Amino acid sequence: LLTEKRGETLRALDDLKGMWDVLKPGTRVGALLATPQVLLADKRKVLLQQLEGKLSHAIVLFVDLLLRKKRLHELELIVLAFEAIVEKQQGIQRAEVVSAVALTGAEVSRLHGELERRTKSKIKLSAAVDPRLLGGALVRMGDRVIDRSVRTLLDQIERQLAEVAV
Repeated sequence: LLTEKRGETLRALDDLKGMWDVLKPGTRVGALLATPQVLLADKRKVLLQQLEGKLSHAIVLFVDLLLRKKRLHELELIVLAFEAIVEKQQGIQRAEVVSAVALTGAEVSRLHGELERRTKSKIKLSAAVDPRLLGGALVRMGDRVIDRSVRTLLDQIERQLAEVAV
């Protein structure tokens, strides 16, 4: 709400994503902030000095709050949740296509265009591979699932054959 009132929502999202890249486990800054030997006051001082002026003030205060409450490790989930909120405000829907083999760029592009055409909204499409599908693909979009996988089609044929009386 704060970033929305100030018209800084997109900048705040970019700032949060950048912060996650800097603070995630395995980075030097992330290791420093996770070290119990460094006093909280020193961590806060360094963090505030380095971030002020580079990020929106609201994000600097938010990251400081996470540090003080020992919740900095949850920043990745916070970024993902905030990104979902921003996308929803912009009318963007998330969709995931799962296929038995990796889809080519042209196939992903064609599917993306078709989903946008049918839903009449912007789609953010991600792709994953699951060899258990045997072939075909399935698309998840919110609570909707379009399943055209070979595994599902074979299961349907098996059910139909079991129902047939000879």
